[in-house]
Amino acid sequence: MATDERPPAERLLAAAEELFGQRSYGRTTVADICARAGMATGSFYAYFGSKEEIFAAVVRAINADLRMAMKAALAKAGESQRTRERECFRVYFEMMSKRPWMDKIVRESEFVAPALFREYYEHLARGYARGVRVAQLAGEVDARYDPEVIAYAYTGIGNFVGMRWADWTAGGQVPEDVLDDVLELLARGLAPPAAPSPNASPSPSPGPGPGGASPGPGVRK
Repeated sequence: MATDERPPAERLLAAAEELFGQRSYGRTTVADICARAGMATGSFYAYFGSKEEIFAAVVRAINADLRMAMKAALAKAGESQRTRERECFRVYFEMMSKRPWMDKIVRESEFVAPALFREYYEHLARGYARGVRVAQLAGEVDARYDPEVIAYAYTGIGNFVGMRWADWTAGGQVPEDVLDDVLELLARGLAPPAAPSPNASPSPSPGPGPGGASPGPGVRK
């Protein structure tokens, strides 16, 4: 059996994350965490003061890992907003596939430590909002929108799409066509308004019947 060479604090954090995700916060004890980490129970308190403290450390570590992964992906992405959005969502969905319990832990933090739950999403949204503002200044996103509103919309979309395909579905992967649909939705909803041509004449209002019907949205089969 391979020996875990990670420092004790890292082993405890990893064990706590898995157990909180698999069993919940309430059904996990300090003794359980130490047993999973392969350490004596008494040694826990050399690194963490309580179960509450290691839970907060787990939530913050998930947040930091996610933001670091997004930052690394964005450093390699192209300059267009659509490419940057794809990379952010892709990184989040990949992380959910590898650590499927992470979203459950964050959701539980709302009840275990509400201030921690709020901190988690505020940190994520702050980074998203900065990216949105850059895109607005570049003319890629309609500048009438508040970047913070868009940031929380991104967060909600990512959470529930990831939950549906990376958490609830066997295999735990968000398909590329689902990611394409998310990006198309954002592009249609956030694109800046087209400037009217100076020589264009006003279009007549479409009447009823086939000539006045607009195409409906596509339906996933």
